[in-house]
Amino acid sequence: MGKCKIELLPAAYDDLNELSDYIMLDNPKAAAGMIDTIFQALRRLEDFPNSGAPLLERSLKKFNFRMVFVDPYIAFYRLIDEKVFVYRILHGARNYPHLLKEAMK
Repeated sequence: MGKCKIELLPAAYDDLNELSDYIMLDNPKAAAGMIDTIFQALRRLEDFPNSGAPLLERSLKKFNFRMVFVDPYIAFYRLIDEKVFVYRILHGARNYPHLLKEAMK
């Protein structure tokens, strides 16, 4: 398998904007750093698309989600035909099973 293409879906871009805006209130430099760290983690998926941990949530298992941890955030993605689709980038404390189910409707 060659390099995979990474595609962030609109909800993932919204998540990035939201987390950046939130962090920027206290520390603009930290906000930029977190965005860079998240993109670095996602770029690794180009070469190692299965490196993220599988999502074991029973109700979501059929969708074959994987996740990349960028503390305190989690990027949720699926590998489909050698393309990585990033669905959401959420704070680990959020109810991500519910939000991912909504994304799959």
